[in-house]
Formats: sequence, structure tokens, C-alpha cells
Amino acid sequence: MTITNAHYAITDTRTKVVAAGIGHRTAHLASMGNTTVYLGDSTVTSATGYAYSKTLGEHDVFLGPADELYAVCSSGQTETLTVMVVQ
Repeated sequence: MTITNAHYAITDTRTKVVAAGIGHRTAHLASMGNTTVYLGDSTVTSATGYAYSKTLGEHDVFLGPADELYAVCSSGQTETLTVMVVQ
């Protein structure tokens, strides 16, 4: 089992927070502030993404081998997102 941890400053520019990997993975997400982060694929926007915020608590995303996860905030917003990937 491999575990990686990272902190990302999510802005209104898409950021890849989980890259494609070998095998299935679980990404554990935690938002540090009160700004909503939108999750999705490489085309995610604040209009199309899954809205995730600190009020939802820690969140798990299950990913297949070729899956990647991106995050973005609304225009002018910034949020710190902590991501731990277990593979």
C-alpha cells in the first residue's frame, strides 16, 4: 500500500489533485477553510463540478486506475484542500 499526502491552494484555475495511478485508489479530502471547492474531471468548472465544502466534513472519493481528480473554486476565490491518496 502506498500513501501520499499533499496540500493544494485551489483557485479559479483548475488544479489536478489526484493523478492517474496503478490500480484503484481512495482519495481522502479535507477542506481547510469555508470556501466551496468544485470537484470533477479535467473540464470541471464551478458550474459543473461536485460542490464540496468544509461543512460536509472529510470526504472520500474512489478512483479507478485511469481516473484523475481536479478541483476549482469560483472566480476570485481560494481554498486550501488537503488530499491523502491510499493506493
